[in-house]
Amino acid sequence: MLPLIAKEIGSLGTVRGLDISSGMITVAKRRLEGRDISMQTELIQGDGTLLPFRDDSFSAAFMGFTLELFDTPEIPVVLGEIWRVLKPGGKLAVVSLSREKETIPLKLYEWFHKKWPRYFDCRPIYVRRAIEKAGYYIESGEMYRMFGLPVEIVLAVKPS
Repeated sequence: MLPLIAKEIGSLGTVRGLDISSGMITVAKRRLEGRDISMQTELIQGDGTLLPFRDDSFSAAFMGFTLELFDTPEIPVVLGEIWRVLKPGGKLAVVSLSREKETIPLKLYEWFHKKWPRYFDCRPIYVRRAIEKAGYYIESGEMYRMFGLPVEIVLAVKPS
């Protein structure tokens, strides 16, 4: 998503990508090579439970199929760290597998996740509930399907 976000922001802003894996940072750097956006993007290796950024330093944050990779007790910690680095009125967009609607494909996917978590690493979570519980105001939320699995897209705001 970094190239799309950077293109949308334009030269007026900076986009920072964070991943705990050095391998994923390398992959992201390769995907950014040769694009006009390299000057406005920065890739950082770090942990979502302890973001290496100053308080109130971001206007927006995006997580795509990331929040559900954290253990359940870590999800509020991650959302709290994003809260810390977001400016008042800042927006948080999250795309995640959702537990909101039980379906046969969801149950099958969860079985695969329990049996082979290395290959089926994402797990469905209660996206909206977690974000609301962290204190964000939900601006919008949509449910979609991807390969029959429920995917939730939530746009939230840190109150001013």
